[in-house]
Amino acid sequence: MNFRYSKALIITIMSLTLAGSACLFSPDPDPGDPSGDDYHSPVDTPAKLMDNFLLSYQTKNINAYMECLHEEFEFVLLETDWEDYTGNGEIDESWGRDIEEDMTGSMFSSPQAEIVDLSLNGTTETVWYGDVTGATIQLVKSFDLKVYWYDGGEQDGFHALGDAVFLVKPNEDGDYQIWRWTDLSET
Repeated sequence: MNFRYSKALIITIMSLTLAGSACLFSPDPDPGDPSGDDYHSPVDTPAKLMDNFLLSYQTKNINAYMECLHEEFEFVLLETDWEDYTGNGEIDESWGRDIEEDMTGSMFSSPQAEIVDLSLNGTTETVWYGDVTGATIQLVKSFDLKVYWYDGGEQDGFHALGDAVFLVKPNEDGDYQIWRWTDLSET
């Protein structure tokens, strides 16, 4: 199961579980300050960006997570995951910042996601061929995402493994952000 599809499935199941139990929740209005000591600032290298990205998952900090995404962010889905995510009647092959924020924010704020653990491995870092300026860097990473909780003392949840390509580039302030995220995992 791939990373994005897993995330969508996790959020859907958590929503159904909460609705079925009539358990209502609202996100924390102040999910934390992404400028804390553990976050890099400035984010002048792709490595610092990926550190901030991982830390945003560990702390379930949606503000810090969104700081990692470029204003032109696009998540490119595997063909098996294409569906109408925007609700406009057209099949989406990718989605942007708005859907990414909704999905990740729901996961981070859900009481069902007691533990959200993401690890990234891989050191492949090359200048992306599609940018003649050389500013866009391609990072190839393997991921391991675990989202779980304890139900009656028993651990339950989801686990997804796979590969992804991150294209990262500096924003107008010079901080690196994820511009395009392509899912290469096998379902």
